Amino acid sequence: MTLEKEQKIVDTILQKAPYAEGKVRRERRIEFHIPPDRIRDFLTLLKENNFESMMQITAVDWLKEGEIELVYQMWSYTHGVHAFVKTRIPRDIDKARVPSVRDIYPVAETYERDAHEFYKVTFEGNDKLEMPWILEDEDREAGVSHRKDFDMLGYVKRKYKLLDRFEEDKENYVI
Repeated sequence: MTLEKEQKIVDTILQKAPYAEGKVRRERRIEFHIPPDRIRDFLTLLKENNFESMMQITAVDWLKEGEIELVYQMWSYTHGVHAFVKTRIPRDIDKARVPSVRDIYPVAETYERDAHEFYKVTFEGNDKLEMPWILEDEDREAGVSHRKDFDMLGYVKRKYKLLDRFEEDKENYVI
């Protein structure tokens, strides 16, 4: 099987974005790595090159590397290709910042709010990050629930007041 269509798309994009790295992952899947300060430029370029739909923004906590990786998943109806656009930002809550892209892809507002709520990534330019969304106030105060260093067991014990149900020497818990 040849991946000429995918390689042509990657080559076309990379000619216009020399700051990016890109590759074909497999049939109908391509991937790009972008510096965080260029994410708006790159997603604008993708939109101009028929990546009409943002499917989601996900976050991955790389605890040992001290970084949060944001993965923007884009879809082209025109090409029938799924693009993964990845960027990494510092894990430190004060430095976990990236520009918002909600004016380029309006659906990003929801995905940015999710990443902010669960990972404390700040999307500069999105003024709706602090709107009540998923977590209750007491949950927000407990910490950042999807980061790898979040004490989930301690949180569950406090929230549900089930202190006597857990034995500290157990390795696995059923909650």
